[in-house]
Amino acid sequence: MEKTRGDGGELTVHGLNKSWSAYKALRDLSFEQPEGTILGIAGDNVAGKSTLLKVLASVLSRDSGEIHFRGVSLDDRLRWRAMIGYVPQELALDDRLRVRETLSFWAAARGFSRSGRKGFLEMAATDPLVSGFLEKPIRECSGGMARRVSLIVGLLGDPLLLLLDEPFAGADRDSRELIKGRVDLLRSRGRTILVASHEEEILITLCNRVLTLQDGVLTAASAETA
Repeated sequence: MEKTRGDGGELTVHGLNKSWSAYKALRDLSFEQPEGTILGIAGDNVAGKSTLLKVLASVLSRDSGEIHFRGVSLDDRLRWRAMIGYVPQELALDDRLRVRETLSFWAAARGFSRSGRKGFLEMAATDPLVSGFLEKPIRECSGGMARRVSLIVGLLGDPLLLLLDEPFAGADRDSRELIKGRVDLLRSRGRTILVASHEEEILITLCNRVLTLQDGVLTAASAETA
């Protein structure tokens, strides 16, 4: 039987287009990325990086194109959303809450039971990403702390495909190292991760491969590394 696109464990994007009126945000974008690797998405602030991740997160609809991961189509919304974790560039954190309350809120929103939320918070209390400031109000968190909280939220449910949009923006050196360390650990556990950033030097050291977008067009792709 002939193999169809996306039957394997890889992420496949073929002929992806997205536009608003006359503005073309993504233009005939195609790529594949093996499972258990990190793909960097580089480009300036209007390159289409965030649009790509929002489409992959099923936050935005696409005009055309095929997208599959582990044999599941993006069109199968329930199965697709069960596999992904999305951390947007815009921080969706309520500054009236403490970090612990924020994590509990998002765990409940993702369907965790009372006992599940309790276990999640116990785990967070030992997690280097957030363990040192669980009682701090979000409004008092630094940019790096807020990015770390958002990453923990994005990891709820242990997603197989993780989409990170500018995860290092506003982060101090220690926070950057913690975030990079967690991303690398997730790769070692077989997770597939897309990291969009305008800081290409970080992507080069962290990722197995880097794609460069310009005005929604794929203009360069680095060689795959181990």
